[in-house]
Amino acid sequence: MKRRTYLGTLAAVSLAGCTGSRAGGGGPTDGRTTEQTTDEQTTSEGTTDAGTGFPYHLDDVQTDDPPVEDVTIGVTVTENFGRDRPARLEVAFTNDADEARTFSFGSLVPWDAILGKNADGRGTLLLAPDGGVVPEEPSDDCWQATDGVALPSVMREETLDPGETVTGEFHVLAAHDSDECHPIGAYRFEDENYLDEGWGFSVDVGAIVEN
Repeated sequence: MKRRTYLGTLAAVSLAGCTGSRAGGGGPTDGRTTEQTTDEQTTSEGTTDAGTGFPYHLDDVQTDDPPVEDVTIGVTVTENFGRDRPARLEVAFTNDADEARTFSFGSLVPWDAILGKNADGRGTLLLAPDGGVVPEEPSDDCWQATDGVALPSVMREETLDPGETVTGEFHVLAAHDSDECHPIGAYRFEDENYLDEGWGFSVDVGAIVEN
């Protein structure tokens, strides 16, 4: 199975309270690898590493059904919060058809809805596509973005061969203007126009209780 990983790059610009996202330069970096085909679920439990030494962790990722036929969209927590790093999350989009197909994504392939709010609106998570707004260390047990992220309003077309996967990797941070720093609960990320149909996923922030 072909697999392409996209790492977003951000323009070095102060956004002064504007939170969206904006890829700098020529867009994402395209790294192509080949992997053994495996069955992939659209719901991921995330990693088993619950962020040793850190009081919060991500788990229980829940995804909507794919918006179009013959595709798989998986969301995985690839690394959890730690004292020396924020959590990381990956969105993977696979063409399951037996022919090449062209898909229209937003400014980041395959996912660019990078802000997720919890149910009561007290907290907002940011999926930062590169390290430009990642602080050097957490403050008061909080990995919070140093600024907002702005993405251009553009569409990107990608042609995927049968079985080919494109992935986007993100740092998971509290948004720079979040009312609270990742309060526990479920956070919803959604794009109502994804592939012209709409799609989204949720991820839980949980507290680690040490015995």
